[in-house]
Amino acid sequence: MSLFVINRYEGESKQEENETNYLSDLLKKIEERKRQRAAESNKSILNEDGNDLGEPKKKKKKKLLKTEKPDDSHIEDKNASHEKIIEQTVETTKLSTKKKRNKKDTENEQCSATTDKIIDLEEKDKTVVEKNNDNKDATEKEISSHSNFTVLGAVPRKKLPEVKRMLPNWLAHPEVISADLNSGPILEELESVLDAKLVEALKTNGIVKFFPVQSSIIKWLHKCKMDRKLGWWPRDTCVSAPTGSGKTLAYVLPIVQELQTRLVPKIRCLIVLPVQELAAQVHKVMIAYTSHTNLKVSLLSGAFPFEQEQSSIIKKTERGKYLSMVDIVITTPGRLLDHILKTPGFSLDSLRFLVIDEADRATEWLQYLPEPHSRAPILTLNSMRSSKIIPAQKLLFSATLSQDPEKLSRLGLFQPRLFTTVVTDKDTDVNLDKIAGDFVGRYTSPAELTELAVECLPSYKPIALYQLLTRHDIIPKTLVFTNSGQTAHRLALLMQSLLSERNVTVGELSAQLAPKQRESVLGKFANAEIHVLISSDALARGLDILDVQLVVSYDCPKHIKGYIHRAGRTGRAGKPGTAVSILTANQIGIFKQMLSAAHKTVPNIEQMDLHAIAKMVNYQSHRQKLIEILEKEKNESLERTKATKRRRVANVTKQNENVK
Repeated sequence: MSLFVINRYEGESKQEENETNYLSDLLKKIEERKRQRAAESNKSILNEDGNDLGEPKKKKKKKLLKTEKPDDSHIEDKNASHEKIIEQTVETTKLSTKKKRNKKDTENEQCSATTDKIIDLEEKDKTVVEKNNDNKDATEKEISSHSNFTVLGAVPRKKLPEVKRMLPNWLAHPEVISADLNSGPILEELESVLDAKLVEALKTNGIVKFFPVQSSIIKWLHKCKMDRKLGWWPRDTCVSAPTGSGKTLAYVLPIVQELQTRLVPKIRCLIVLPVQELAAQVHKVMIAYTSHTNLKVSLLSGAFPFEQEQSSIIKKTERGKYLSMVDIVITTPGRLLDHILKTPGFSLDSLRFLVIDEADRATEWLQYLPEPHSRAPILTLNSMRSSKIIPAQKLLFSATLSQDPEKLSRLGLFQPRLFTTVVTDKDTDVNLDKIAGDFVGRYTSPAELTELAVECLPSYKPIALYQLLTRHDIIPKTLVFTNSGQTAHRLALLMQSLLSERNVTVGELSAQLAPKQRESVLGKFANAEIHVLISSDALARGLDILDVQLVVSYDCPKHIKGYIHRAGRTGRAGKPGTAVSILTANQIGIFKQMLSAAHKTVPNIEQMDLHAIAKMVNYQSHRQKLIEILEKEKNESLERTKATKRRRVANVTKQNENVK
């Protein structure tokens, strides 16, 4: 209980000091008043034995308790009645002089009138508060010593230990593969694992030595084949290795080796890739190494009409049954879903291999696969005996494989094994937290790749590209990446104008082109008919184009994965290459942060003064020419749209006349 209501929200130091002094003065007056009351009581009230009952009530209570005398409640009643008389007298006196005093004295007199009644209660409250504080401290100490819960308002006793990331065992202890592409075994060392006809096909294609990733995966999948014959379910496999390290051939050879003895065609292998171009590339590799077998390979990517794809993979008999005409299907996620939902007889029940290339992309399509391929059941003796379908072995390949537990759980992996690339001593444990922040090899680049960066004004970015292309006497085979198809188109027109005097052909590739047009452009670029190819991110993933010497990121990529896949189009298969990023002043900080967060070395950024070069090539006239070309294209597009509308109106009018 308190004498005053203190405003805790106006806690000014001066106000608190005044209130403290005021309270101190008042307490002194209260004590003085108590002594006066005690003296007056001693003079006027005596008990029958002559004992003094004028002592303070609290002290008398203690004395009575010690001597254990009989109840003297009647004396206390008399004391209380006299106390009331005194209080009333004091109250009357104070009220008579109230008008003569100032505001502060008036408040003191009013408080003094009620103070006597609550002194004992305040002392009791003080004792209770002290006990509660002691109990609170003891409780907080006990809670903090036995649990990790935070008590509001309590001072932390000790610093809690830092929470460390806990990875699954298969992620924390991967199979480490050498990053040196020249350290792989020669072809003869794997003749005991590979079929003789496959070895002959490899020699025909000029392969006499394997890369480390290829030899490790081929040996591992051969072991899984032996385990399958013993009745064990095959373990899923994840491979994280730099671009250009030979991941495609690492799974093509073991799959062909395993399926070439099949008797009846059924879809036993499904290879899913993110884009049409990459699917077409893998299809060519698979065709090359199945030419000596009876295996049938089909490409389902939207490059052909849907009905044509349906007739090429499924055949309906006279009895109404559906038969598969292919063994290996190479597809993109969207096209795969179309066939699962719309193609009668498209069955994946006999699936033995599910290959997910560039596995860090979205994998929502997995839920449409039949069980147990979408998610393998828990392995028990009962499930092994009762399961009619053995889960397909999942093979995941990527240069930027995700480590997110939530994303990995969607893949439904069965006892996975991780193969990754890092330069380290194989006898020591791989400390994932210190080496790469994520598991090793996630953002690795080929050792043959040289990474550079240049800075220029935004308006001079085309001139910076021109300077990079013309630094040497011979313009290298160059792949330029932009963030949109429109930028790729404008830049291709401008660079063709700037390089026209050097007899250099510039091509463009984006999603705005039809599939056949894109295939034609890629073919010309591979055959060196196109020297500089300007592309959106359609080519950034997985495509293997021979002898690309220079990769330029004209627009800064939005994520480290984009940077890795762009740069990975050169420096492939042990051949040297250069990747250059063109940056503006406001992009340098983002670029450095992006590479540093991935634990990659940030290259030195060269500042380019391009004003003199712009004057030399008459840059302004080329820009004006580009504006005229774009305006002409816009008008032509508008005329085509109008002509299409006129034809539609004419057709509708003709149909109405025929009806009449």
